Amino acid sequence: MNPSVLLMVCLLSLYVAGMVMFWHGIAGQPPAARLETAGRLALKAGQTIVGVVETAQGLAFAIGDYVRDEKH
Repeated sequence: MNPSVLLMVCLLSLYVAGMVMFWHGIAGQPPAARLETAGRLALKAGQTIVGVVETAQGLAFAIGDYVRDEKH
């Protein structure tokens, strides 16, 4: 058998074995609990979201009343 074909078969079998172990490992884990806020975010009249930051706990919104362009 050609050495390159043998190498490809060995690498494919290692890949398949790794994927089977990976999927078997994550199949038994419960899904991570979602962190939810106590209530919905409601903007008051004239307020706008001026920034969004992704943190370990979720998204953090910066809310202000600054209007950049009143035509839009």
